[in-house]
Amino acid sequence: MQPLLKRKISRKNSYQLRKLKEGERIPLVSTTMFETMLNNESRKKYLCYMLSLILEKDMNQIMENIHFVKQELDKENYHHSKKTVDLVCKLDDDIYNIELNNNMEVEGLERNISYAADLYKSKMFRGSDYRYQKVLQINITNFTFEGNESCEEEYFLRDKNGNILTDKIRILYFYLPKIREKYYNKSNLSEIEKLLLVFNEQESKELSEIMEGHEIMEEYVKESKKTSTKEEVIGLYDKELYDEAMEYHRIRHAREEGIQKEKIEIAKNMLEKNIEIDLISSCTGLSIKEIESL
Repeated sequence: MQPLLKRKISRKNSYQLRKLKEGERIPLVSTTMFETMLNNESRKKYLCYMLSLILEKDMNQIMENIHFVKQELDKENYHHSKKTVDLVCKLDDDIYNIELNNNMEVEGLERNISYAADLYKSKMFRGSDYRYQKVLQINITNFTFEGNESCEEEYFLRDKNGNILTDKIRILYFYLPKIREKYYNKSNLSEIEKLLLVFNEQESKELSEIMEGHEIMEEYVKESKKTSTKEEVIGLYDKELYDEAMEYHRIRHAREEGIQKEKIEIAKNMLEKNIEIDLISSCTGLSIKEIESL
């Protein structure tokens, strides 16, 4: 079976960051909203509710025992490199790492795996007994992989027969596009799927029906809507949109530059074989003048 991270990425039904209309709220796939509403001790009830659904534990118990850990991984313990995780918290000596994956790149997921490994060994101190942390990494992923029909996937270290080597490193992926697809098709949703929709979907009759009777979800919508009108948050979100647009143009320019170089190499090879310039132009899309200049 082909490894997950070697499969082709699908962007169908992913959330797109854009300028908001009046009355709309910033979705959680925005780093600005993720930091404001989830990675925020003053609003930890939303994180605790999400963890309670995933872990099937009492939310109040989580609220009483959870605490946030600094985001920057320790340079001394991690090969002297600066690494910044999205959100790390600790509960009953276990570490929970929540990563927001919004850049449509496999490299980001591979980097997250390295974070999980670093957190796993984060209790190793020189001269002390070995002690490894139990780590659960939760990936909120705004894309999926072609051929994947699952809304949620769970990974451990296993042997070829499926036997788990250790339960101390566990990685979960929640694929927002597949959850949206389920929502559009009016299929039955799990509680965690409902919550992730509430985090990102704009208000509608259907969303109101999903939230009905869920006090925390209703509170989230009300508070996130209010937060989305604050000048400081709007400023950060606008900068995020600008940075994303600049990154898109940078990638597009680099891709176009690479395609142009490839066309030139093909044209050079065809010239060496004495192929007519008109035919080279037709095959590569280069102008006759560009080909003659080679």
